[in-house]
Amino acid sequence: MKRIICTSVDEYCGMTSYSKCLPYTLFCMNKKKISWITPDCFIDVDLPIINLLAKDYFIDWQIVIEKNKNIDYELYVKSILDENSNVLVSYYYLNHRFRNPHNIINLIHIINKAKVFSPDLYYISATMHPYGTVIYRLMLPKGKVVIACHNVSTPKGANSEKMAERLTNMWIRCFNNIHVFSKSQETVLKEKVTGKNVLMAHLALKDYGEPTVKIDKEKEIFFRFLSFGNIVTYKRIDLLIEAANILYNRGVKNFKVRIAGCCNCNWDKIYAPLIKHPEIFELMIKRIPNEDIANLFADSHVFVMPYQDIAQSGAITVAFRYNVVTLVSDISQFKEFVKSGITGLTFQSENAIDLADKMQWCIENRDVELKNIAANQKDFVERQLSLSSIVAKYKNYFEQL
Repeated sequence: MKRIICTSVDEYCGMTSYSKCLPYTLFCMNKKKISWITPDCFIDVDLPIINLLAKDYFIDWQIVIEKNKNIDYELYVKSILDENSNVLVSYYYLNHRFRNPHNIINLIHIINKAKVFSPDLYYISATMHPYGTVIYRLMLPKGKVVIACHNVSTPKGANSEKMAERLTNMWIRCFNNIHVFSKSQETVLKEKVTGKNVLMAHLALKDYGEPTVKIDKEKEIFFRFLSFGNIVTYKRIDLLIEAANILYNRGVKNFKVRIAGCCNCNWDKIYAPLIKHPEIFELMIKRIPNEDIANLFADSHVFVMPYQDIAQSGAITVAFRYNVVTLVSDISQFKEFVKSGITGLTFQSENAIDLADKMQWCIENRDVELKNIAANQKDFVERQLSLSSIVAKYKNYFEQL
């Protein structure tokens, strides 16, 4: 494992011990200290929160990066994190995948480094399953640990669904202070365990900067539907393809369906044969670089999420950030974000015909009704999902620990 310190007390005062650093001691005297451990997959989730929390806390942020991730996370963090932020950032580059038992020693090292910081509390979103729960529980004071649980319930059809469910149940049973990211997941948590100190604060809107290309969507000949994110079974991309085929067969041809994201299964075997009219599909079956995401959403009229199940979604926060109308299945997890016909649109889950009907409605009502929904969505985001309101929930919760 390789550790790289981006901004650190070690560099600031030329010492290796936080406790011996007088400037550090004076600087932190009136601030609570948080050790924050994040895996690479949640950097974009935690970064905006940490950036704002750093006004009131001193944060030792440890980022754990899995093997074979060819992404410049350091550049990404540096581009967003305030220069004068009270954050020490350390990057740990693992030589193995997260689940590899070789990482047990690495995790012990990361925790020991966090303990040297003498924090008032620990915030952990790097589960490091299957061994992480036990190590965190043995090495850290239970009352000072806040764990993030992104999927209290495991989506049906997820990879290793039964194992993931067992590991999550162990995760939430071993700690008292638990952060969940939606009201629906809070309900599931309280059904599984009782007596927990729960923080419910939504994901911050994922921000990939401003679009670099100016696009006048009103003048676009083709109406563009977008699907974005990792392609897994429970997200039902097959349903979207079927709905697009139905729409084309009705004689509606002034639209495109763009599918963008990595496929965790065999695209050519499972999904490609379903495409009957290739001319209406724009396929980007690969990892989408962060710098391309803003343009991807800016060039789309409606963001489609035909999921049959989900715990919580980061992708919907990207659509909200770029004010792209969302068309989602009517599963309960989306209802706190999308009120059909007002802040978005819904269709009957697993019903390709109803999805095609709603897609056709979008095309036919792009000039007035769809604009009204986009305006309502923007107002909802400003009232319910602003970064300041989300961070305020973190602060209120942390102050009570």
